[in-house]
This record gives sequence, structure tokens and C-alpha cells, in this order.
Amino acid sequence: MRPLITRTLRNPSYRRACTRIFSTLPQETVTTEELFHNNKPWIQLSKQPAIELSIINENSLQIENTLQINSQPKEGGNWNPQNPLQWARDFGRRSAERTAALQSRIRLQPGDEGYFDVSHIRIPHVTIVRNRHDARIVVAKLMEAADIFHACDTEVMDIDLKTVGPVGNGYVTCVSIYSGPDFDYGLGDGPGSCLWIDNLDDACGVLQEFKQWFEDERFLKVWHNYGFDRHVMWNEGIDVKGFGGDTMHMARLENTARSRISMTGGTEMNGYSLEALTASLLNRRKQPMKEIFGVKRLRKDGSEGSIIDIPPVEVMQRDPRFRSRWILYSSYDAVGTYKLREVLEERLKKRKWLSDSDNMYDYYFMHMRPFGEVLTDMERRGIRVDARDYLAKAEQNARADRERHSRIFREWAATKIGVDGLAINTASSLQLCTFLFGGALNEKTNEFTESVRVFKVPREEIPEDALEAIERRDRKDDDNDEKNDLDYLEQMKAAQLKALCKERGLKVSGKKAELIERLKSFFMHDSQRVDKAVSADEFDEMTDKDLQDVLIARGQGKVTGTREELLKRIRQDVEFTNQILEASTGLDADGMPEIAKVMEDLARKDGGALAEALEELRLKSSTPSKNIDITIKGLGLKIEKYTAGSSPSVTADVIGKLAGDPFADPPKYGSAFEKLGKEGCEALASLAAIGSIDTMIANFFTSLQELVDDQSRVHCSLNLNTETGRLSSRRPNLQNQPALEKDKYKIRKAFQASPGNNLIVADYGQLELRLLASLTECTSMIEAFKAGGDFHSRTALDMFPYIQEKVKSGEVILEWDYADGEPTKPLVKDLYASERRKAKTLNFSIAYGKTAHGLSQDWGVTKDEAEEMLKAWYKARPEVEKWQKATQDHAKKFGVTRTLMGRYRDLPHAMKGSAPKFLGHAMRASINTPIQGGAADVAMMAMIKINNSPKLKQLGWILLLQIHDEVILEGPEETAEEAFQEVLDSMQNPWVYGLKKTSVPLEVDGSYNHKTWYDAK
Repeated sequence: MRPLITRTLRNPSYRRACTRIFSTLPQETVTTEELFHNNKPWIQLSKQPAIELSIINENSLQIENTLQINSQPKEGGNWNPQNPLQWARDFGRRSAERTAALQSRIRLQPGDEGYFDVSHIRIPHVTIVRNRHDARIVVAKLMEAADIFHACDTEVMDIDLKTVGPVGNGYVTCVSIYSGPDFDYGLGDGPGSCLWIDNLDDACGVLQEFKQWFEDERFLKVWHNYGFDRHVMWNEGIDVKGFGGDTMHMARLENTARSRISMTGGTEMNGYSLEALTASLLNRRKQPMKEIFGVKRLRKDGSEGSIIDIPPVEVMQRDPRFRSRWILYSSYDAVGTYKLREVLEERLKKRKWLSDSDNMYDYYFMHMRPFGEVLTDMERRGIRVDARDYLAKAEQNARADRERHSRIFREWAATKIGVDGLAINTASSLQLCTFLFGGALNEKTNEFTESVRVFKVPREEIPEDALEAIERRDRKDDDNDEKNDLDYLEQMKAAQLKALCKERGLKVSGKKAELIERLKSFFMHDSQRVDKAVSADEFDEMTDKDLQDVLIARGQGKVTGTREELLKRIRQDVEFTNQILEASTGLDADGMPEIAKVMEDLARKDGGALAEALEELRLKSSTPSKNIDITIKGLGLKIEKYTAGSSPSVTADVIGKLAGDPFADPPKYGSAFEKLGKEGCEALASLAAIGSIDTMIANFFTSLQELVDDQSRVHCSLNLNTETGRLSSRRPNLQNQPALEKDKYKIRKAFQASPGNNLIVADYGQLELRLLASLTECTSMIEAFKAGGDFHSRTALDMFPYIQEKVKSGEVILEWDYADGEPTKPLVKDLYASERRKAKTLNFSIAYGKTAHGLSQDWGVTKDEAEEMLKAWYKARPEVEKWQKATQDHAKKFGVTRTLMGRYRDLPHAMKGSAPKFLGHAMRASINTPIQGGAADVAMMAMIKINNSPKLKQLGWILLLQIHDEVILEGPEETAEEAFQEVLDSMQNPWVYGLKKTSVPLEVDGSYNHKTWYDAK
């Protein structure tokens, strides 16, 4: 007998959604695609040829289906058909070692430091649970409440979210639950109270009494930032199910344009944080922790300082000074989440989805909500990374390459500006800006940039070879030094001249010309005495108290005596200073001995204090200075790009444009070639390589080695925080992988399957272009995709008449199947490679609303030439231009644009009256979002289908990552081929209620028989 899967829909939201969707279906026997994709927790079935559906009544649903598996287990393999996911069971859980180490910190007993008896503390309107007896009473009440939403929140100790994520980290000290104003938890606090579950010290382990309820999917739990809470609960052995919603995702869906908001005290909050949302949507500002719990840090003398510290979580929960406020603070998160969900549901219901009978809350509950759970599944599983072996060796190679490129660049720089070029810090944008663009015209400010700048660089930051060269240079007795110094004065700024005067005891007032003359006289051994800071006449006019202050300032120990004695001591000290300064006028860098000789002569006459000063000077002169002055002279290159502050930009793309690709075959030199030649472009290519290597070291080598867990897996945080709905990731950012052909260190090789497993890597081909063709109903694009082959060559064929003529005459072939041997004639992609590149750029740029100006910069052509190519592209695809205009007009009128599935993106700057800068961005976003957001829609539905596929689960496969249009799964090698077919089918047919089948088929490519991500590509 075939297995029968029955699901009773107890929750009204489930019933309404199912009834609404089923009422739109034309017949009772349907495929899973029509069944809005079996989204958990309704039904979890993979797509099958046919599913018998019968609605018995509004409260229940029966589905009958057969799951056919063809793979066979092998001896010693990872696949166990009776428990296929056993191999991945404990991924993402806190390690046993960390759990054991926590025990002494979470179970304090009477007599332990930090323990307090808090059993007497009660809070109005909060039901506190501190023992298992009370917990069981509350659980019994909760188990009767399957028809309402329960808002939950956790508080966690032993975690630093600035450096690590919640997967495998932290300990849950308490949980808050709010079930609405009418719910009574049964402990005498009455309806409407908030439940607060203690899990520290005497109450440690009480949370486990709630495990059954948390893991029962019948009870809908709502969270804010669900991923965090689900992971930390998993650390306590609780696998949270019954996901009712994430108010962070709901808020993003309701309004994609929420910006950071200013809070009291001048701080800013993320527009989607709980604090920001409750303030803006509920008008209930949540007090920051610093205001409630902040403690002023004590100074060394025991007095209170201005720095405010927040005590650790466990201290705030234990210490009676904080506990009451802590319970209220943590309870507020659950109450705020509950009320936020209500407001957001109401707002989403006011926005139409597909028709007047459904709304954006239907979309959220049906699609985005289960996708939120998929993301947490992926985060928990992570991906295996060979950090300690492969990545460590790759990092060594990268650092060696960086040193080589740094040496190449610095040695070339030294040929341009002298030995100071050896000390240029390639990570300093200010130094690079001065070196590359110093002396060039800044078109933003209409002023020339500084041609020469002196940088004080810490000695330890200067490479050893550079330091030796600079010290040799400084020791060299060059007769021309003095003349060069005098010429150099003309190039210095007034501020620099004043600093030089001050160092030599000269007046610092006056115009630039006066400062220069003063310094020239000084350096040319003018017989005039050094100007005194204070004349004798001025001393005569001072009061006795002023004279005493002068002596104190000059370090004179004795400040008593008659007025005549005070004046005599001051004038002797001034005379002494002048002798020292005059003695130094003819010195070079090593002139200390002459100064010392003068001081010794004076010391013999004076003794005491002067002898001490002499000794101090000797010590100072023998100690190398902490900083070295590095003089960087500008090359005067034309400024390519500017920062927001109108300074020359030295970003990676700018350096790349200056350098070109000088090592290509044939070489392609950049814009710096005319002024710097071949060697200059090659040196700048090394500078570009340094930046690329630094990025790889920071983003991959270092972070991956730091974040790998005890199971050799890395768990990034996946976020739905882009306005189009695309995913982003952090800690680490795995979305920013280098292009395969540029992955010199083969970083993807570090991402591996566990022993006995394979990776499935599947990628959509030209997904956004296919969606553009379908959305616009563009005939030529649809025909090209249906014909298959080289789409970009076909685009070039449409754009350039001379290519059409060559193909028509048979001199050139559009495409060729290499299964038939070598082509008999040249191919378009080879003979007209430049045209094909332009066509490819256009194909992808059109979808993003790129203008002729942007394309002209990409191609290095005039704006008019780029405009002509745009016209040629649109001429063959008039439907695209028509669709773009209509979409932009809609955005101007209503201030929104929509994705393929109907998600809204708010574009307030598209409306009339916006500044041109913001309007241009909004117009590009209006036509970009339906395409890029549509690709996100397709990927989202495919991922839900893959993650919830019973067949993939039975075959032992799990979804790990999604990078742009690519998914990565891991599972037993013996079931890989069958699992791969299921993945392909899920990706090629992601169609659900709300996602209409496209006019062109979705193409998916991939592999299933490799052990590393690199090999699978």
C-alpha cells in the first residue's frame, strides 16, 4: 500500500491560505507546482508527476504520493536509507568542550562569587518561571494554544557578535514569550502578562521543560531576527519549529526603503532593528541598554569617569541592582515583536499582491516565511573548509606574492622620486594619491593638487631595505644638500615653513616670503643672532610673577630672589639658548657633536642642572626617532575618478585603469602608459595585485581560518537585506568570491565535501537575460534563447549589419558543434570578438539601466559612439525599450516598482521633485529591480523546493549555500547522480502560485561528482 501523508491544518492562517489558493485551482488533481510549492509547515513533498488532492473539509487535507528511490547503498558509504541525514545531525551545535567549560559559569550556587538569591523578585505583568514545576504548568497551557501567535526572544551570554555569529556560540540565559493580551500562562499573573523563563544558576535547565513546545510545528512562534534565536536555541539542544514569522523580514517586505534613524543621545539605529521599528511603527521607544544599565567606568583614583560600560548579560540578570530592569528589558522584546507583527500584518494586507483577493501578507506567509527557515537551515549546516592545511598554505603563498609585488612597485617608485619611494605605504590612500596625482588639476575644485607632501611614518612601518637606504642617504655628505634644501623651501607650504622655523627657534609669524627669507638666512650662516622669542625690553615690562612663570617654563629650578636676580637668570638662559642654536646652523644630520661641545663648555662653567640637560640630550641624540619623514613627489597623472569629498580616488578600479593589462598577450596598457611607459604600467599592475591580495587575505584566508568550527565548518550569516531581495552574507562574506579565472590561489578548493560525500554545484545560465526576455515578451530574445547556442554572438549579429552579411555569405559561422570536429570557417566569437564583447556588455547592462555615458567609459569610446550601439541594440529589441519606459513611468507616478513575483520596492525619489542625482538612481532601480529581484524570486522558490524536497532528504542531501545564481549541496556520493537530477528539476521548474512560468526555459548547468567547489565549477 502506498504511503498516505495527512496534515491537519489547525491554524486559521493555514486554513485561510490553503482555502484561498485551492479555490484558484481548476481541478482537484494537481501537480505540486500548482500546489504553491508545498511550503512548510503545510505539506512537505517534492514535485511528483501527479498528486491526488482531496479537500475533506476546511480543517484537513489529504495527499497521497509515492516516493521512488533508485540509488543503492554501498558498504562503508555515508548513505543510510533508514537515517539518511544522520551524518549532518549535529552541525552548528555548540561544541561539547565549550558546553563543559560553561557549566561553572551558568550554575552558580550560594557562596559562589556573583551568586545572588533573587527568588523574591517579582515584576508586575511578567510571569517569571524559575523552576520545573512552574514550567510544566505553563507548558500545559501553551500546548492548548495552537490558534494564536507567540512572540519569542532570547538573551545570550558568552558571545561577541562583532567577531562571531550565533551558530555554535553563546548560552541562552533567559527566554521571553508573549502570547497576546488575552492569554494566561496559569501561574496567577492573569491574562496579558509576558512569560519570562530564567535559565541561570538555580533555574539552569528550566528551559528544557519547554523543548516539546518549541519543537512542535503546530504552535506558531514569531521572532525578530529569527536566525539568531534559532541558532542559540539549537545550542541548548532545542530545534525550534513552527516558524510563524520574522518581523525583520516582514518589515523589509512592507517597506524596502527604511533608512537608519536617529535615536535619543545622537546614536543611529538600523532601520530594521527592533529598536528602530518599535519606535517608528509603535511609537514605543525602547531605551538603549546604556541608558538603563550603563555604569560609569572608574578612574585610577576611584572617581567616576565619563566612559559608560554595560555589564555582562549574566551580571545584569543576576545582580539585584539590575535584575528587575533586566527582566522588563528582555520581556519588552517579546511584547514589541508581538505588536510589530500585528502592525506589519495589517500594513501588508493593505498592499495588493496578484489580485484583489490576495495581499502581500499572503505572499509573506506563503513564500517569504518558509524561505526564512531555509536560510536558518543553511546557516546551521555551514560548509566544510580546509582552513588549517589548504588555506594556511595558500595564505603563505599570497603573502609571498604580496611582498614580491610590493618590492616591484616600490623599486619602480624609487626611480621616480628617489629612495623615499621605497617607503611608500601601498595601503595608504593618501600617500598613493599624492604619488600618482600630485600636481594634477583637480577638475572638481579647479585647483592643482599638492605636488609634494612630507609624511611622518612610524619607523616600524617602513620596510627594512627602505629604512637602510634612507639612513644611508641622510648620512651622505653631499655639498649640494644645502642648495637643494634652499630650493625646496619654495615648494613648501606656509604651515610647513612655520614648523621649520619653530624647530630652529625662529619667529613663526609673517608671510610665506618672509618665512623663506628667514630660513635662507639661517641656513646660509647669517651673522645675525637668532631672533629672540622675547626681547629684553619685554622682560623688563613683566611682573615678578610673570618672570617666575618664565623661569618655570624654561625648566629653571630656582624661581625666588630679587627682580634683578630673576631678570639675570632669564637673560643668561636666553643667551645660552642662542649659543646652542647658532652652533647648530652649520650642522648636517650628524652635527650633534658640535652642539654637545658648546654645551660641555657651558656646563663646565655652570654645572648641576646644565650637566643633567646635557646628559638628557646625549641620550636623546643616541636614540633613533620614532618617525621618519618621507617626502613624496607627485607624478601628475590625470585624475580618473573622485571621492565624495572631491579628492582623487585610488580605488582598485582606478589603479586597474591606469595599469591596464600589461602582461596580456598582446599587452594592453592602461591610461598611464603615455606618461609612465611600459615599466610604469607593469609597476601599477603590481600595485593592483597588492590590493587584490590584501582583499583575499582579509576576506578569505584570515576570516575563514578564524571562523572555522571544531567540525571544520564555516557558518556565515545569510541576510535578506538588499532592496532587490538578493541574499548577502557576512562573517564571512562568501558572496564575494573572486571570478574563477582570477582565482589565482584557488580559494574554492578549500571548500570541500566531508569524507564519503560529494558536492552538487548547480548554476542558472543567463537567468536575468532570460527573465528580461520573458518580462518584455521580446521576440528576438525569446527566439534566440529557444534556438540555444551563443546568445551574445546572436546579439552581435543583430547589432552589426556587416556581421550579418558575412554570416549570410557563409564566410563566417555563427555557432559550431565541436562534436563535429573543428569549424570549417571562422566563428563570429573569434573573428568579431570585440563586437561580441560589446554585445555581451550591452546584454547585461541594459537590464541594469546603464546609460550611454556609462557604456562609453566601459568601452573607451565617445558618448556618441556608445549611443549608436545602444540604438542598434534597441532596434532589434523594441519590446525591451517599450517595457523600460512603461516601468519607469509607473515608478514616477506611484513611487514603486515590482519584482517578478510582485514584491514591491519603494522608490520615493522616483516621484516628481526629486534631485536629478536621486531621480537617476531611482529610474535605474525601477527597471533593474524587476529583473534582479525576479532572479531572486526564482532562486528563492527553487531553494525552498530543494530544501524541503523529501527525495533529497531521503537521498541524504542538504542545501548549504546560494551564491548569486548558484546553489551548493552536500550529500553521500552513492546518491549524487539521482540527487543532482532532483536539484536540476527543482531549479528548472520553480513555478509556484505567484511565480508564472517564463516564456523561455530556465537553463541550469552543474556537476555532482566532485569533492571541492573549485573542481565542481
